[in-house]
Amino acid sequence: MEKDLILTCDTGTTGCKCTLFNVKGEALFAVRRGYPTQYPHPNWAEQDPDVILEAMLDGIRELLLQVNAQRIACVGLSGTMNGCIPVDGEGRALYPNIIHSDSRTEAQVRRILEVVPFDEFYRLTGNRADTHYTLPKVLWLKEHEPEVYRNARWFMNIKDYLYGSLTGRMGYTDYSDASLTIALDINKRRWAGDLLAELGLDVDRMPAILKGHDVRGKITRDIYRRCGLLPGTPVAIGGGDGACTTRGSGVSEPGSAYCYIGSSAWVAQLLDHPLLDEKARIFNWLDMDGEDYHVCGTVQCGAAAFDWGLRNLLGGQGHSADISIVENMARQIAPGAEGVLFLPTLMGWRTPYWDPNTRGCLMGFSLYHDQRHIARAIYEGIAFALNSCAEVMAECDAPVRSLMLTGGGARSGLWPDMIAAIFGLTTQVHRSPGETTSLGAAIAAGVGVGLFGSYSDAAGMVSARSTHPVNPQWQEAYAKVYGIWSDIYGRIKPLNDRIAGL
Repeated sequence: MEKDLILTCDTGTTGCKCTLFNVKGEALFAVRRGYPTQYPHPNWAEQDPDVILEAMLDGIRELLLQVNAQRIACVGLSGTMNGCIPVDGEGRALYPNIIHSDSRTEAQVRRILEVVPFDEFYRLTGNRADTHYTLPKVLWLKEHEPEVYRNARWFMNIKDYLYGSLTGRMGYTDYSDASLTIALDINKRRWAGDLLAELGLDVDRMPAILKGHDVRGKITRDIYRRCGLLPGTPVAIGGGDGACTTRGSGVSEPGSAYCYIGSSAWVAQLLDHPLLDEKARIFNWLDMDGEDYHVCGTVQCGAAAFDWGLRNLLGGQGHSADISIVENMARQIAPGAEGVLFLPTLMGWRTPYWDPNTRGCLMGFSLYHDQRHIARAIYEGIAFALNSCAEVMAECDAPVRSLMLTGGGARSGLWPDMIAAIFGLTTQVHRSPGETTSLGAAIAAGVGVGLFGSYSDAAGMVSARSTHPVNPQWQEAYAKVYGIWSDIYGRIKPLNDRIAGL
């Protein structure tokens, strides 16, 4: 029987999506299994790795009701980045996964910056020292859970834990997840041993780094008994969700970028070198191949800010408004929303200001304005915030030259045209905007077993469902409004700092 299918498992924040792809990159079947996040204290966010493992295996079992397991050529993996799972030498998780949204580690970040100055740290790792990354979480475990730390053989991300569980090869990661631990030397492409030593951490407890298409791992007999995947089926270690989304978006050359509009939103492109902004407004991580670099600017609240508006400003009695109705409302108002402006900074501002004190802002409204103006302003505010990410890249001599839209927000009938006008750039909408992360994992696995010649070759099978040229009238209107919108942050920062002090 021909092995003509790739099975992927993408472990996101709220659930695991298992998908079957053919060699054309088309998703044939997909199932999703949810799992909870625990919030035991303020600013804490944890998940049980073994609950996620069972969710993945259950999803695989359901998929294999649709096809014969003998058709599975390989398995590809993706997962949330910036986590921290301490694992012992037998492959057992010793503590919940401290996930990306956990920010308990402010004291540990301060300690890191006492050891390595901010600018030097950014140049070394390509990233800011921040509470959401893995390195300060390892320090937190050493200080607050010393027995867990003492018994830990490796500190891992979730997709690496799942890779070890599927193959029996625990203690491995890929270049993309290694980069966003902020414990990797971004230029030398290896663990920053001197940094770890200065912090009193052992570099040998960091997992070995593989290329994302490495397929030396094979499904074990135990996993066969648990889900039906055949023993010996190759498993590619894959990449973090950001890296997989880039590849699944068809990005393959400098200037070719994509914009992901989900709960958070970002603009990213691939370069052959890290883009080290002197103001540290953007961040970098290595691609799964260990050669290219992802350069990214991120909006903390994308669709999350939109959903907040649907629920609290455009709905009724705490219920969300219907998206199609809201989009129709927004279309009735001209670009610029007749002076109503919205900052989607409901959880602080990352690129370009990295200011956790920033709050959301809706301004410029009067008795004349109504919900239609608010709807238009919310769409525009998120698009403006994404444009500010692309502006930083352009300032650093890496302008965005083409843009593929992905994520749930790419299904909008309004955002693609709006982003085209604001960016001054023809945009395209991915043919399957909800499948890009899984498709990236499938590409890595397919490269590993020879179904695709290279990542660049595989990018050629990515296509768009629609193309959106720049509307000159919209572009002219937005050029006037964007300057005002960009000034809001600096003008209200002193007030936001005072509010944060409350």
